[in-house]
Amino acid sequence: DDREQDQHTFCPPLYRDPIINMMERHYCAHPSIPGFCPPDAKLIKKWAVQRMYDFCLRHKLPEVWVYLWENWYRAGRWELWARCAHKLIPVLKTTMILESHWRRIKHDFLHHFHMPRCDLLVWILVTKLVPTYYRKL
Repeated sequence: DDREQDQHTFCPPLYRDPIINMMERHYCAHPSIPGFCPPDAKLIKKWAVQRMYDFCLRHKLPEVWVYLWENWYRAGRWELWARCAHKLIPVLKTTMILESHWRRIKHDFLHHFHMPRCDLLVWILVTKLVPTYYRKL
């Protein structure tokens, strides 16, 4: 009985990736970036907290919710990591996002082409890359 209690898992492995992915979406949400959340910083926070709370409730993860609330989502913590807590998106972070985006395009879609012509590049982006983003939305 003591061994079972010592081996209690705070967050089962099954839920770790979905929680991390959800937190990444919450981190990236910003009023200046259209997409999957309300276009207002306060509404984005409400949207993010509600989504995470509902996820934890649905999967019976009260300890995970308490951890996430106390360390990530409560007032004072949210402002430290959420992009929407700031009016402007940091240029350095934006540059890193763009560099990562183009690195992915080069690696996943353009690895066979050294210097593709513009029409080929547009065709690859429209037929290969865009559908992956539609699936994410």
